[in-house]
Amino acid sequence: MIEMEEEKIYYVQLRKEYAQDFLDIVKSIATKDKILDPQNKVIHQGDFILFPLNNFEKTKKLILDSIPDRFNINFVKQLRVVNLHFKFRSIEDALQGKISQKYEDLIPKSYDIIGEIAIIEFDDRVYKENLTNIKKQIAKAIIHVNKNVKTVYEKTSKIKGIHRVRDLKLLEGKNQTLTLHKENSCLFKVDIKKTFFTPRLINERKRISELKFKKGEIIVDLFSGVGPFSIQIAKRREALIYAFDVNKTAIVLLKKNIQLNQLKGTIIPYNLDVKKLKRSHKEISQTLKNNSDRIIMNLPEKAVDFLDIAIFLLKNEGGIIHIYSFSDKPSPPKRAFLTIEQKLNELGWTVQEKIFARSVKSYSPETDLVVLDLLIKQNKLEIGLN
Repeated sequence: MIEMEEEKIYYVQLRKEYAQDFLDIVKSIATKDKILDPQNKVIHQGDFILFPLNNFEKTKKLILDSIPDRFNINFVKQLRVVNLHFKFRSIEDALQGKISQKYEDLIPKSYDIIGEIAIIEFDDRVYKENLTNIKKQIAKAIIHVNKNVKTVYEKTSKIKGIHRVRDLKLLEGKNQTLTLHKENSCLFKVDIKKTFFTPRLINERKRISELKFKKGEIIVDLFSGVGPFSIQIAKRREALIYAFDVNKTAIVLLKKNIQLNQLKGTIIPYNLDVKKLKRSHKEISQTLKNNSDRIIMNLPEKAVDFLDIAIFLLKNEGGIIHIYSFSDKPSPPKRAFLTIEQKLNELGWTVQEKIFARSVKSYSPETDLVVLDLLIKQNKLEIGLN
């Protein structure tokens, strides 16, 4: 059903036999969408066709200078007919004519979408010049471009605290922070204000979940959050995964996410600071001590500081660690490896094999997020001393 809005816009009117020639000329002088407005429907009226114009004052002269007189075109103003199937291709398209060209460089090149929520970060200039209206327009454009997005927040702080969360401010849409996110055929309940979650590791989590695991392998996810690594591994593999996080809300959501997904493996969640594992006499410490095959260490800011926990958990004959770390350029993977290798040597362990190493993504102009998959083992001398 065609929806009519009580708003009149300008159309260019010409006979139908000239329609295709008109479109060919329009395409040759400028991108079609900049002259014609795709948000509104083309109207057919008897022998005539009416094309909706984008920014009439600018396009009128361009059309008059380019279209032959024989087309006998007219400009008419009448009620717009909304194109209900129209979808903007980009934020830039959605913002065309809505913000001044001098502010176009403030449009974010990328943003995160988690479930129905988009999270954006602005250049400092937005705050220095108090461009609140520009932020609102950009937020509305994100909702227009992404049909599943209902809410837009802006980042107002860096990631902070042991829970690795940041301050967020609502820009547009529903005031909601809990959402349902789908990734690699798995579902995750995420609270963007109370838990850490980044959709930018989607390919990395897929890579880890598709590795070859031994049946019944014991895995420890040291900083599990709501379970993006643990869930995706257990979805595909018959592994036993112990998932730890210091954030109580993250563990509550992890338990819900376990129920949301049909898993082949088993996940046992714990709300615990993993530093306490080494000095605790709790049953879980004794169960996992020197009994784990694989450790996931996704805490880039401080993962190296938890290598002592990883080797406390790994079997005496060694095992695999997947460690994520921020590392300076140039050659971030090489720098990260040398740092980790040195720390392991100090702890009496050594790298038996560097299975995989790469920069996952750029974190800043100076730093990359790096992942290393390492097969590590205890030095023979240390084994003898133990």
